[in-house]
Amino acid sequence: MTTIHVDPQIQNLQSAPNSEEPSASHLGQKGIIISLAVNDRDISEHLVVTFAKSGAVACPEMLEETSTSRLLYELELKGQSVLEPSLMGIATEEGQARRVFVTPCPGDNFRDYAVWVGMVTETVSNLKVRKVALYPCPGALSDENSFELTSQLVRALIEANAADEVALIVGRYNYNKLLNMALELKSELKTANNSIHVIH
Repeated sequence: MTTIHVDPQIQNLQSAPNSEEPSASHLGQKGIIISLAVNDRDISEHLVVTFAKSGAVACPEMLEETSTSRLLYELELKGQSVLEPSLMGIATEEGQARRVFVTPCPGDNFRDYAVWVGMVTETVSNLKVRKVALYPCPGALSDENSFELTSQLVRALIEANAADEVALIVGRYNYNKLLNMALELKSELKTANNSIHVIH
């Protein structure tokens, strides 16, 4: 599987087939889904959480965008000038609402990661959205650190019972590495009270 890039044409891509579906054997357990998202349709009902390197794109420009994919592409390409966490609503060309939570890039250290994960987890819990999509824009941190931060956030969201579905947006990241991370999280976080499904 090749890496899928975030660009203005991403919404025309087809999702990879689901590899795992919740089954009747999991009845009585809380079902949690970790998925890999390759287009706007995959995250149409999700709160998108992102950050990018420092740059030119400000909140008013973000609000004018009509595609989550194009917004992420612009943030990745040009960087953001967001100084405080900002929850924004954008409307697609079809008039559908999308929510995007843009935060400043956390400092590249354990303490700032922990503060960022706590802040995002609390925000998601307070919003009661239940479906969250994650995309730390490449270039803000190294890929390795972006994966580590994403992994920490997924753990926190599930352990805090703040989300039922977490989508990992593929974008410019390696698909197989994201899939491996999702499978590792499934193995680590599965308990007698929950059933975690990885869909890709």
